[in-house]
Amino acid sequence: MERRLIAGTPYRKLLTAPRPVAEGMKARLEARGIPVVLETPFSGLPEAALGTYMGDVNLFVPEALLGEAEAALEEEIP
Repeated sequence: MERRLIAGTPYRKLLTAPRPVAEGMKARLEARGIPVVLETPFSGLPEAALGTYMGDVNLFVPEALLGEAEAALEEEIP
């Protein structure tokens, strides 16, 4: 599983999905207080901020919250 150090916090890759799917998962996790970082192949470029890329992106969460994030995504959407 990929790992990134972001602002001094270890993050783990939770999944790779098309951007629209990942954005929905990001919203669900953030609603539970789990920070999420989306990484596109163009991270660091203006496109990444605009969100126009709709291909696969990586979704990273803090390593300490990985289990909670996985459990949250396994639950059915209300």
